Amino acid sequence: MRPNDIFVSPHFRLTEFQCRCCGCVKLHPELLVKLEKLRDAWGSPLILTSGFRCDKHNRKVNGAEASLHLMGQAADVVVLDENQREFSEAAEKAGFDQIVTYGKRNFVHLGIFGRDSRITLPVNQHKWEMAVPLHVGAAA
Repeated sequence: MRPNDIFVSPHFRLTEFQCRCCGCVKLHPELLVKLEKLRDAWGSPLILTSGFRCDKHNRKVNGAEASLHLMGQAADVVVLDENQREFSEAAEKAGFDQIVTYGKRNFVHLGIFGRDSRITLPVNQHKWEMAVPLHVGAAA
């Protein structure tokens, strides 16, 4: 088993959120809860191309200096250009604070500002609760 190759919710593994450069990961629970809500509403898997980014990787991809990716509060999702409007509407209903479409680049950036102090996600008739961000890292 690879490091971080564990399910952190019904449809997402921690590896999907780790930095492509160093394997480190920060994942805010509110992001995970809203991605699950969006995945259920969208009705098909969400393919993440970017989750957490370390400073080095964020600079390499010309990310914003204060990018939510740096705090584990953003993810980029593969969405074909022709589906981005409908996807963005679903993301808004799921409660995302930041929704940026990238047209023919075929992805949508989703971000949360992390205002919810306690998040609850129902899983199989039980409640899965996370009250603080999950911080896991792998040495570079």
